[in-house]
Amino acid sequence: MNEKVAIITGAGSGIGLTVARRYCEAGGKVTLLGRTAGKLESLADELGEDKALVVCGRHEDPGDARRCVEATRERWGRADLLFNNAGTYKPTALASTTDEDWQEALASNLTGPFLMTREALPLLRENGGGVIINNASTLGLRPVPGSAAYCVAKAGLIMLSNACALEEAGNGVRALAICPGVVDTPIHDSRGEDFIEAAGGMHPLGRVGTTDEVASLVLFLASDDSSWTTGSVITIDGGISLA
Repeated sequence: MNEKVAIITGAGSGIGLTVARRYCEAGGKVTLLGRTAGKLESLADELGEDKALVVCGRHEDPGDARRCVEATRERWGRADLLFNNAGTYKPTALASTTDEDWQEALASNLTGPFLMTREALPLLRENGGGVIINNASTLGLRPVPGSAAYCVAKAGLIMLSNACALEEAGNGVRALAICPGVVDTPIHDSRGEDFIEAAGGMHPLGRVGTTDEVASLVLFLASDDSSWTTGSVITIDGGISLA
């Protein structure tokens, strides 16, 4: 990743934070986009001023998405990876899903990645190409009761990845979707102390995933070692999609 630049949404915690650390450790630089300035600035201080740029905003806001890419262009002059990581999860049964629930799920998990992709594509193309990795979910492949809006949004994100891969192949831009199972991140904090342990038992490998395991996959897909890989939908899920 020597001198390459990644734009990472939802960079303040969880998978996004770990990917940012690992990308910089590999020699890259990062633009950190998220809603909580304190978390982003703390991470940027850790990574170093010459490695990290903080943009506080919401990826589902068209103006913020544009501002993030423009700031990346101004600071680094290039982008090599867009990691559409940010998203929200609010489990709600279909019959109980409000208009606001539905719109929030689509905005955070699908519209935001679309906006970031649309804004980042010109900068990726200018550098001769790059990689877009969308953090989808096994729930975008197979629904579970009580999560209809989230499942629909993540299924759409997978299709967005496929469409982008096909349209942008001639421009040297690769696009992929990763589909994690349950990963131990703050997104699950509201679900109770026992959730992570109980969720581990649902996976054939007997545990939930770690952010480092997902980051390892992201860094591989962002590297030249995967240069003939595009349009792929890759599960990293402890086997839960088989159960």
